[in-house]
Amino acid sequence: MSGEVHVHPSHAEDPTGYPPCRVAHSRKVMKGEDKSFAAPGAEWRGVRFDAFGLFDGHGGKDAAEHCAEAFVPALLNALDAPGPIPEDADPEDVFEDRVAEALASAFADVDAQFLARDIHSGATATMCVVNGRHVHSAAVGDSLATLDCGHGCAPVRLTPEHRLDTSAAERRRIEERGGEVRATAFEDGKPVGPLRVWPGGLAVSRSIGDRDGKKGGVSSEPEVSQCLVPDSQPGFRIVLASDGLWDAVTVKQASACGAKLGTGPCAAALCKLAQKQKDNRDDITVMVVDYLANSNDKSPLTNKPPWRTELEVRWPLGRNGRNGRKRYDPVQPASARRKLRVEGDAEAERVEREAIEAARARAAAAVADSTINSTAGANARRLAELEAYERSKASAVDGDDGWEEDRSVVVR
Repeated sequence: MSGEVHVHPSHAEDPTGYPPCRVAHSRKVMKGEDKSFAAPGAEWRGVRFDAFGLFDGHGGKDAAEHCAEAFVPALLNALDAPGPIPEDADPEDVFEDRVAEALASAFADVDAQFLARDIHSGATATMCVVNGRHVHSAAVGDSLATLDCGHGCAPVRLTPEHRLDTSAAERRRIEERGGEVRATAFEDGKPVGPLRVWPGGLAVSRSIGDRDGKKGGVSSEPEVSQCLVPDSQPGFRIVLASDGLWDAVTVKQASACGAKLGTGPCAAALCKLAQKQKDNRDDITVMVVDYLANSNDKSPLTNKPPWRTELEVRWPLGRNGRNGRKRYDPVQPASARRKLRVEGDAEAERVEREAIEAARARAAAAVADSTINSTAGANARRLAELEAYERSKASAVDGDDGWEEDRSVVVR
């Protein structure tokens, strides 16, 4: 799949709204507990979308493997749960209306499935679902997804971290559910190492699996975001990576590392950068997903936009105000965005066509005027020549009565 360009069926009709996609992976395997999947061209009731997932396992690879296999079926089931698509509704609109809640439901379903297997293992989970330029993301744990458009547009995080060290809200949530938050050990009365949830001993407050951690308040409920990439941006790049990358580099450093690179080289460079920046004994997995202005482009950041824009990440479910994240109004429906682009393209084509026709008419008129002027000029020249001839005849040898033959004789 790496290096292959995937073209959405609607690309021919709406190339701006449905850019082609290319995916690449790069890994450094130490424990073999990182798993991922890429499903460009997934389908739900005739709606084609792209889905990507990355899962960083701990306590074995079982939970991560389960996530990689179960998430897309769980998402499709969750999309079906509200019932059939209304006859008068646009399927793409219904998909976008349902996908945020469907992602949250899929996380709960996948977690319940794994806990039922009673295996002592767990995993972080990061998911991105892309419909054209509309990106939904959901995550638990400390693997991250980012979105980058380049050319002065700051890259953004699509998912938050659920680390106890960095989130007071998550520490409070764990304690409210009866868990204990403390370091693993102490030296001279001071905590050593990251804060962890007890029971379970996890450094993250949300995950898939981790049956012991669930007793201490560890949750599988994701925070769901959405970001609509403006049409003015020719292309954009999504990076999903495990903490093996993000423990070593910042989002800004990762963006700068791949700014001039194509999809595959970018994934490889990020993986190499993580190894160089830190003596990392953890698995490193990087997935780069490029949405291209043109299927022949090596990078989505090749073409410069007409103006610089800022990316806005919204939290459609609001999570009931948790972590201070407010609920936003929904974005414009997919059918309305599509109509505006198609009609806008049609209007632009009409204006261009009329301008060309007007230019042709002006050119034809100019040629006609030139022909008329040329003919008039030729007639004027011929008349002038005729008048000159008449005058020359009048000035020849003549008498009062006109022409008279010269009869002089030469005497020798």
